[in-house]
Amino acid sequence: MRVKICGARNDADVETVVRSGANAIGLMVGQMYKSAEFILPSTAYRIASHLPPFITPVIVTHLEDVEEIEAIIRKSEIVSIQLHGKLSPEQVKRISDFLPTGRMVIMATYVSRGNMPDLSEYYPYIDAVQVDAWNIATDKIELEEHREFFWNEAAELVKQCPLPVILCGGLTPENVEEATRIVNPYCVDVTRGVKGADGESCSLSRCMSFIQAAGQTPGNADAVTERL
Repeated sequence: MRVKICGARNDADVETVVRSGANAIGLMVGQMYKSAEFILPSTAYRIASHLPPFITPVIVTHLEDVEEIEAIIRKSEIVSIQLHGKLSPEQVKRISDFLPTGRMVIMATYVSRGNMPDLSEYYPYIDAVQVDAWNIATDKIELEEHREFFWNEAAELVKQCPLPVILCGGLTPENVEEATRIVNPYCVDVTRGVKGADGESCSLSRCMSFIQAAGQTPGNADAVTERL
């Protein structure tokens, strides 16, 4: 099971993600709501330029203006992008056409009970779908009473979707094994579930526990590349 750890903001977070053995690192650029995880395009560029081989940097943005998204791509020089905004198929095509060969476009969507999104119009322009199967409102992200998982609905989307599906939404080292068993996604994505006691920095122990619970061998935490 491939693992993407999202929300790295600084060198310490990046070192933690690399040491844990994750396959991809999500860099949140392009803010539409209050969150401490968002960074500048220049910071994303610096982080990506120092990553070791075989770890993919991914821009994660909630912006909905194509020109603003293209500006982030130019400034960061990162060609894998995860789109969370309410973009039309025509807008996603523009972004896909803007990116060079070898790019990756991930379209985020949401499932809930009785709600199965139709992304067929987007499939020609994207490479993967990210499905959030947790019914928590953006402005109520810290309220635990809104916790409810829709993993069965996500599993149905995996069966229907012709593209790789990335599962996210409330995943933690404690529940990711069950989630992957039910949903059988291509990849799992985590942000807050691997934060440390301060609620902001990535925790090496939680990152490694998450990766192991997801069915992947954690990295060698002592073998840190000199590039970091």
